[in-house]
Amino acid sequence: MRLVDDARNWWRWWSVQVSALTAIAVGWAMASPQQVLGLVTYVPEFWRPAVGALVGLCLFSLHSGARVTQQGGKANG
Repeated sequence: MRLVDDARNWWRWWSVQVSALTAIAVGWAMASPQQVLGLVTYVPEFWRPAVGALVGLCLFSLHSGARVTQQGGKANG
């Protein structure tokens, strides 16, 4: 396995930042499932499958978009 050239700047990459935010959200959901269920009750039962799929699609698009978007040049160290 080889690292990318600017691996030391991993914390500046949007894809890493989006993944970190997602990990925080999942951690919160696992630590407080009753709050997640409280949020789900605001969505009408008929729409819950569609909303679940839309949330998944949005997260996938956000991660993928952050990964393929050209960001600023390399840092000066």
